[in-house]
Amino acid sequence: MSFVVAPELEKIRHPSESSMLLLRSSLLNQVEGIEHGFTTRHGGISEAPRDSLNLGRKLGDSASIIRENRNRVLNALGVPNHTWVSITQVHGNEVVEVTPNANKAIEADGLWTRSPEAALAVTVADCVPLLFAHQSGQAVAAVHAGWRGTVANIAAEMVTRFKKAGFASEELVVALGPGIGPCCFEIGAEVIEAIEVAFPSLRSLVKTDGGKGRANLWDMNRIALEKAGILSSQIDVIDKCTSCTPDLFSYRRDQGSTGRQAGVIARF
Repeated sequence: MSFVVAPELEKIRHPSESSMLLLRSSLLNQVEGIEHGFTTRHGGISEAPRDSLNLGRKLGDSASIIRENRNRVLNALGVPNHTWVSITQVHGNEVVEVTPNANKAIEADGLWTRSPEAALAVTVADCVPLLFAHQSGQAVAAVHAGWRGTVANIAAEMVTRFKKAGFASEELVVALGPGIGPCCFEIGAEVIEAIEVAFPSLRSLVKTDGGKGRANLWDMNRIALEKAGILSSQIDVIDKCTSCTPDLFSYRRDQGSTGRQAGVIARF
């Protein structure tokens, strides 16, 4: 297993499939009492086209394969006894708290916890995963942000949830993981309009010929976080484009025939 600070990913040409390759945020690395990682497609047992660390359900892998892949991630993070907690993601802005008695079948796109026994995970293949931690390590969260969740302001919804629980926004650290970049995320008029309504001053939406545009999910979520009170110095952006990077799953690049990586965070 190897951990890599995100900028080093392009230097790794052919990691073996048996080797776990996880990306980490340098900011979250500084928070004591937590572990985190953004998975890649390396280190699991799934077969093509989901090779090899597919963490998404209902994509063709059996429950036992998904369970083994999840266990490998937990072991790599050093929290083998934690419970993997994920949700049915629906591209919205609903945020739920994970407690020992929580309903794990709930539909939402964000989850947070103070429990030291849960590993929170969101799965993605172009959408952006966001991992949150209070600087004390007393609470963590994970968010799935596609364009719909982004314009619905799910990043700010999570900050609001932390604040309601007594955690100040300026004491939060957030890492945005790999997602489809503006280099590859071409969008049509409907999405352009939705983004312009949600982010009227956004300069990273560049219109091109034929009414098409390109969206920057990292910039939109970063802006939302800063407006919600997160310090810019406390936001880490791992701007690896899933579509451009063979080590990552991409729904758009692979025309839907692919697996899912995850953003995972846990207290201990």
